[in-house]
Parts: sequence; structure tokens; C-alpha cells
Amino acid sequence: MQFTCESYAAMLKELHKKGYPFKNYGDWQETDCSVILRHDVDFSLEKAVLLSEIEKSAFPGGVQATYFVLVSTSFYNIHTRTSRNQMRRIIENGGIIGLHFDETQYDIPDGHTMLKYVREETDVLSSAIGEQVNVVSMHRPSEKFLASNMEFPGMINSYSETFFKSMKYLSDSRRHWRENVDEIISDRLYERLHILTHPFWYMQGQELSLKDTLRNAILQASLNHYDNLDDNFRDMDAELKRAEIERIMQQASDQEGV
Repeated sequence: MQFTCESYAAMLKELHKKGYPFKNYGDWQETDCSVILRHDVDFSLEKAVLLSEIEKSAFPGGVQATYFVLVSTSFYNIHTRTSRNQMRRIIENGGIIGLHFDETQYDIPDGHTMLKYVREETDVLSSAIGEQVNVVSMHRPSEKFLASNMEFPGMINSYSETFFKSMKYLSDSRRHWRENVDEIISDRLYERLHILTHPFWYMQGQELSLKDTLRNAILQASLNHYDNLDDNFRDMDAELKRAEIERIMQQASDQEGV
């Protein structure tokens, strides 16, 4: 499976063709033949919106997937109007917003403290999207957490044994499918699938290498930073034009042969 939007759309259609109903963490049943789609939004809400558009238009009725959003991150701010609108768009496209919790942001000596911070971040995210968040996944979970099979009252833990022992788990972490996901789906090797993708990796059109994906994201961040400065700095264009930044980026690309 290539890391393109087109390949992702093809995967959805193949899942539908092979008779896998799309379920979420709340309505899944252990006896069902089904698939749960999970997206960890580690770096880009914009890319998450793009996948949700693909899911909406995949076929009549669309696809329901869960998008796990970080509250504690330097890559995006869920409180800005842009981010709130992006999360609302995901919901309008049929997606569910869940909490992506990064335990490394806190000193967590025990499960009670973990629960406290998860509840706090859940309240923050619920307020931002205007509806209650009731499912959580861990960002880079520790071995200690994975071994604990921890429960969060009133919430579903996507890392609980329920979703790993009773389902076949497939992940594209670090832009690498560790198993042949196309073959697993087309041959229907398992009745229940739990598929994790990271929207950040998926490109429209031509697939990029891991290096070029990271490089382009860093360069694009420069333009985004310019636009944010332009919104807050009067006559920004008179001091530094956006085209100058674009020219520097193009020169760097030419030198790298990209």
C-alpha cells in the first residue's frame, strides 16, 4: 500500500467490497465481522481533514473513523479558530474526535495521576469541539501503560486488551506497514480488523519518500509561520515578502534535487 490519498481511498473500497462493516469503539461487538479505523493526529489537523473528506466520499453512507487529537503538542493549537473549524469539519464528514494523550508531558507516578490528567485533557478537548469526548488513545505509550490494561471510567481505552486480543491490529507507525495490509484485506485473513493510520504520511498524487515527506513538512511549516506572522504584524509584506521565503525554499529543493 502506497502512502497516497488514492491508495487510502482504494483500501476503504476494498474493505467495503470484502464485507467489513465500519465500526467505532462504542458500537463494536466482539462477535462482529468489522473494522475499526483509527487515525492518530500527531502533526497535522489539515491532513486529518483531507482523510475525512476521502472517507465521506468513498461510497454512499461514507466511513466512520476515530481521529485522536493531541491537546499537549507544539504542532497545532486546538483553541485557534482554524483548528476548531478543522475538527468540526472532521465531525461533519462522519468522524469521531478522541483524545490522543501524551503521558510524557507530565510526571505520572501512578494510575490515579494518569486518570487525573486524562480527565483534564478530555474536558479541554470536549470544550473545544462542543461535544463530549469519550475515547482515548496513547501517544507513544510506555511499556508500563501497555502492560496495565488501564481503565478510564466513562471512557474507552483504545489500547485495552479488548481491541488487541479480539482484533487484528495493523499500523503504519513511522510510515511503515509491518505486514501486507492489502493482502490481509483482499484475502480476508481476519474477521475483525483494527487499523491505525497517521494522516501526516499521506500525499495527494505521487508518493514521497520518508525523508522528502519530513523535509516538505518542515518547509511548509516555514510558510505557515510566515502566514501567522502576517496575521499579527502590520505591513509584513513591506518588510519581507512571502515570495522571498518561497524562493529560498525552491532553491533548497533544487539543490537537493527534489
